[in-house]
Amino acid sequence: MKVQRAFGRSFASIARIFEFTSEFFARAGIDPRLLPAVDLVVEELFTNMVKYGKADDPGKGVRIDMATVEGGVEVSLTDFGVDPFDVTRAPDADTELPIEQRRPGGLGLHLIRRLVDSWGYEHSKERRESRITFTKTLAGEPATGNESTQGGT
Repeated sequence: MKVQRAFGRSFASIARIFEFTSEFFARAGIDPRLLPAVDLVVEELFTNMVKYGKADDPGKGVRIDMATVEGGVEVSLTDFGVDPFDVTRAPDADTELPIEQRRPGGLGLHLIRRLVDSWGYEHSKERRESRITFTKTLAGEPATGNESTQGGT
């Protein structure tokens, strides 16, 4: 089963995004124990897109695609009219440093790496589209590697 929906580039869209993910989980029969982690990852990625991605046409929004996979779900967030920024290559937060020596930012991506089974990034230079895709299953292990593709998709 696959579904997709576009959401306005606004933090106000987050409640509707949670409704979308919850409805999909229920209709697709996905184990509800996965939903809190999926919602957290989607919220973090969507928030970063809205906050840092300067879209050519903010009216296009961010599209979220969801599909069932063996034992869980695959989710993609596509941002339109944006420059590339590969979140899978962003440095991990150094959680070993004392708090006063830490630099702000990066904890959300740090957490995502530990919540998802795998994640990847694609950017189409021609269409100026960025897509982040992740999978989450009950059997999955946290993502350790990076799967990144620059160029056409």
